[in-house]
Formats: sequence, structure tokens, C-alpha cells
Amino acid sequence: MDTTEEVRFGIRLPVYGKFPAANPFDLIRTLTTTADLGGIASVWSVDHFSMPDESIAAAGGVPGKNAPLEAWTTLTAAAAWTKSLQVGTEVTPMTRWHPSILAKVTATLDVLSKGRVILGAGAGWFPPEFTAFGLPWYRLDHRFERMYESIEVIKKLWIEDVASYDGKYYTLRNAQLLPKPLQQPHPPIWFGGQSDRILRSVVKYGSGWIPANNTSPDEFEALSTKLKAIASESNRDVSEITLSGPFLTQIDWDHSKVRRSIREYSRKAAGGKDASGWNTAFGRTLTYGMWGTPKECIQRMETYIG
Repeated sequence: MDTTEEVRFGIRLPVYGKFPAANPFDLIRTLTTTADLGGIASVWSVDHFSMPDESIAAAGGVPGKNAPLEAWTTLTAAAAWTKSLQVGTEVTPMTRWHPSILAKVTATLDVLSKGRVILGAGAGWFPPEFTAFGLPWYRLDHRFERMYESIEVIKKLWIEDVASYDGKYYTLRNAQLLPKPLQQPHPPIWFGGQSDRILRSVVKYGSGWIPANNTSPDEFEALSTKLKAIASESNRDVSEITLSGPFLTQIDWDHSKVRRSIREYSRKAAGGKDASGWNTAFGRTLTYGMWGTPKECIQRMETYIG
């Protein structure tokens, strides 16, 4: 990342796992209002009906009892409590929504938040949150095809006074979505993932990119270079695309305390074991996560933005 670019920070809201009280209301409100006053640029919510048991356990929750809060409802509350934070999903499985409904939800929240919505888009990766709820789980090619059509439908509804669309999966007939989003020409769309398909989706439809958690500096640089090459091939101005990096972050004045905390997280988290017996999630977090003392976190961050 060019150091002349503005560097902004966001936080992912704790919408699943263990909460300090039975109801997460106070925690999420405190986090969002503190972030709003403290110069944080955005807050994000994962968008899942359910998650792997290991992910729930690693966050301190009890599998079978602690499922995620609904993302767009949570972000509506966050927007109501704040004045400047952007609110977005990391990321919404597009095939779990009909695009007309998602267009209406996001447009409404953009109006109520005075233009602060980011639609995070993905093709989906966790089959049980579809099949358990009676929703179809399509093969990868079909998920991407549907995601592309969904984005096209949503953009039409956001932008056009009266929209019609004839696709393989979705159809509009003189559809009028009102009120329109406040952001012009429409709310930003960010894509999550790092496959070539996702990078091409970013260039064709998006204005932001979210790679996998704890991506190494070398991986981030290689993927960024690939994204820029795809943008160049498509005559897309890459400066219009925001590059981001999500990292497991734990900060404390006590280095060893944070290390123990990350080790405990990784012991419960999903993932295989490396040759030394460590959970691979722990290994990546230990190497590439933003953890440690404030000074150490700054140093780690500089390897990405320097």
C-alpha cells in the first residue's frame, strides 16, 4: 500500500460468542459509540445464520447456543447510535438473499444512516447455514453467477427510476425502488475473498476488497499486484478501489498475556495442525495478526502500509 494513501481503521463487531452479559446490547452500543468518538472509520458485522462450532467456541461461546446476531439489523442499531461511522457486512452471502429484498434493506439503511452503508458481498462458503434453513446451496460456478446477477439487479434498483432486468436467475419488470440510497451513484460494494474470481468481481463491480484474515505481507502484496493488473486490463482506475486487511487484533501492555490469549483462541479455532502440532490458525495469527503491545502492533501494521 502506498504510504501517501489515507490509512483508516475499522472494527468487526462481536456478534457471536461470549458476551459479558446475557444480552449483547450494551457491549455493542459501547463499542460503536466509543469507535465513533475515537476516530474509527467503520464498523463491520459478519453476515451468517450460523457458523462452525469451532468459531463459536474460539469466541468464548457455546456451540448450539450462541449463533450470530442478524447482520443488517445489528448495523441499523450501530448506525442509530453513531454519527460518522460507515457500517458494512464482512460479507453478505449474496445467494442467501433475493437481490430485490437486499436492495431495499440496504437502501433504507443508507437513508437512515445519512449515507454510511457499505455492502460487503461474497459467494458464500458455509453450506450448513443454507441447508439447515431450507435454502439451496449451489455449486461454486452457480453461486458466482448468481452473485454477479444479484449485484447487477441491486445496482439497477439503486440507480434507475424504473428498472427491468432479464437474467438467467433474476427478473425485474418495471420495478421502482424508493427511497433511493443517499450515496451517489450508489453505496460502495466491497468483495470478500482472494480468488481470481473475487479479484475480477472487485474490478468489475466493486469499490473495495477484503482479503482473508491474517494475510501475510507477501501475500497481500502479491494479491494487490494481481488486482492492479486485472484493473489495468479492464481500464479500471485502481485508485477507485479501497484495499483492506482484516486481522485478529489483541492489544495489551503485557506481551505475554496477549500471546496466551491468542494461543487459547487458536486452541479452539477451526483449522489443521502444522508439523510442530500448532493449530495453523494460531501460527498465522502469531505471525501476521495485530497483537502485542501498542508499539508492537504499530510495527506489525507498518509491514503492510510502509
